[in-house]
Amino acid sequence: MVAPEGQRFPDFVKPLQQFGPHHLYQVETTGYFDLVSSNLTFGGDKIDFYPAASRWLASGLPGVRQHPTVLMGSASSRNERLMPLSSAPGVISKVEVSAGPSRGTVLSEEVGSNSFAADVSVDRDSLLMLKVTYHPNWRATVDGVETDTVMLMPSFIGVQLPPGDHKVLLEYRPRRLRMILLILGVLTLPLIALAEMRGEAFSRWFALRVMGPVRGLVNRQHG
Repeated sequence: MVAPEGQRFPDFVKPLQQFGPHHLYQVETTGYFDLVSSNLTFGGDKIDFYPAASRWLASGLPGVRQHPTVLMGSASSRNERLMPLSSAPGVISKVEVSAGPSRGTVLSEEVGSNSFAADVSVDRDSLLMLKVTYHPNWRATVDGVETDTVMLMPSFIGVQLPPGDHKVLLEYRPRRLRMILLILGVLTLPLIALAEMRGEAFSRWFALRVMGPVRGLVNRQHG
């Protein structure tokens, strides 16, 4: 990782070499997955996220695997027990840094084209964190049961796990309506070209037999 001179990082980010005004750093990694804690929950808007994440990154919390949960936009307004994201820099600076006992072990990892899987042994209540940028289209199953995901600083994906051995799968699933529209777009162009060659009779058939059912499906998705 390359950063300007004077940039602050946690202790686990080690400087390697300097190139003019920039420094090269090394970050030890535990793979795609890690077992972490999340003792703080903040809610707010994107404008407040960068200052909060920067303060967290410069604190000792990343080194002891403490990753606050973040709810953005409308999701944050539905939870009255959240701390404002705008207050995160001040709150994080006062948090006691303590690693505590081991949370368990990530036994194995598997990476697919749109998925990540892990076998884990959990010693105490923890969050399994996937080091991939959070998006609500990520879906998680734990031991075959669909489970909620949360956003963890600095914008990673978290899944709550109780003690025990678990099989966890995270898949990126585009929204169904988006896929319908994508497929429709692929099919429509050649059909329109064919309609132009065959005339009005085909156009009427296409509107009735193809576009009619698709419009109904799209309307049900919005309903």
